[in-house]
Amino acid sequence: MKLINSYIIREHILPFFYALFVIMFILLMNFLVNYINELFGKGLSFLTIVRLIFFNLSWMLALAVPMATLVAVLMAYGRFSADNEITILKSSGISVFNIIRPSLYVGIFLTILMIYFSDQILPESNHQASLMFRSVRQKKPTLNLNENIFYTLDKYTIVVEKIERPLAEEWLSLNAMLGPEYHGQKEMDRLRYLTIYDRSDPVKDVTITAEEGYMVYSSARKALIFTLFDGEFHELNTSGYSDYRRSMFKRQVVYVPAENFEYEEEKQDGRGDREMTIAMMKERVASFEGQVKSQNNKIKQYTDEVFQLVDSFMVYQRTDSPVEFAQVKISPVQKKNALQKAIREVQRREQQFKTINSITNSNEKNINKYMVEIHKKISIPFACIVFVLVGAPLGVMARKGGMGVAIGISILFFLMYWVFLIGGENLADRKFLSPAFAMWAPNIFVGIGGLYLTWRAVKETTFIPWDRMFRFLKRLIMKGGTRK
Repeated sequence: MKLINSYIIREHILPFFYALFVIMFILLMNFLVNYINELFGKGLSFLTIVRLIFFNLSWMLALAVPMATLVAVLMAYGRFSADNEITILKSSGISVFNIIRPSLYVGIFLTILMIYFSDQILPESNHQASLMFRSVRQKKPTLNLNENIFYTLDKYTIVVEKIERPLAEEWLSLNAMLGPEYHGQKEMDRLRYLTIYDRSDPVKDVTITAEEGYMVYSSARKALIFTLFDGEFHELNTSGYSDYRRSMFKRQVVYVPAENFEYEEEKQDGRGDREMTIAMMKERVASFEGQVKSQNNKIKQYTDEVFQLVDSFMVYQRTDSPVEFAQVKISPVQKKNALQKAIREVQRREQQFKTINSITNSNEKNINKYMVEIHKKISIPFACIVFVLVGAPLGVMARKGGMGVAIGISILFFLMYWVFLIGGENLADRKFLSPAFAMWAPNIFVGIGGLYLTWRAVKETTFIPWDRMFRFLKRLIMKGGTRK
């Protein structure tokens, strides 16, 4: 039996790595397409681009391994079924469950391995990638600018018609006239036909145009410094739209506040939820839970105080004439003043309750966000086991174990799994579902389907008639073509 188990596991290795390579390649191409404008043609060194891609490979691997597992299992058992090896093993007295069991062991091993990877390696890789993006953006702020694309920074909007790099000899002459902020810059992009829309003043709109300009980030000013040449200022008073001013300049320096560009590399508490380990996120969750508990205690305290005030003022209301109450005479005027004071106090308490409720909701959303990420770090690796339960019986029931069939089925199941995962994450962030159920629901529903398929495969092997399905689809396509 050990020999058979070893043989079954070996049949998974080549399809697994082949599928892993294909899936990683697809994810990498998607990443490069999304970030091609930010990485290439911006003057970044080849080493910097390679490092950025390398650190982003981690999250691609975390997604690719479960899907590669499904492809490998489908291909392996599909080949076993096509070559009648399943029939031979069954006739030798080996049950289908014993045939599938080695794959389950591999799935459990991959799950443990990927949980460690997702908790210890992936957060640090995401953090390093985030550090590099921020550092590159600070050193080269034009990284965020694309030709003829509006870039908004707080109340400023910038658009550039053309971005080009000056020659080395041109930069030497420009470096002397641009200002001290540009000293030490080895290279700088030239911004041609630049427009800046300034909406920072509520009573006026300012539009600045220039034929040529240069941009640098100043850590001291926490601002983007634009040095513009041959341009115009257009200022419009928005209160009455009657006062309009236009002025021209040969050289002008414009400061755009950009505190988000400031980044201190040694600052560790700036990590996002995907840059933290489970232990780090649990600390954050404990902190937010403590704040929620503190706010709930305040609500209880304020509620008790309000009821005490209401009880005392009810006594004032029942008093129609000056009486002796607690050895203090209360006149009608005092009663009226006390009632007004009570109303003001209740209004003040109402505002306090609203503030506390807002703080509590914010803390609970933060708790859900971190709990979602904690469960996700475990649930996605656990998909390796779930996909074994799905892929093995499907492979057994399929007569043809080709790569196309395997990848087609894998994409179908993985899309279904991913839709459940993303939808659950959004619902959990909005507090419609608990984080645990939202992140484990895909494994639960797909896993139940896998257990049913495994049970069917163990009871009786029903082969999937791929040939008939392909012939049916071919007839449909031919009919559709003749109608046209």
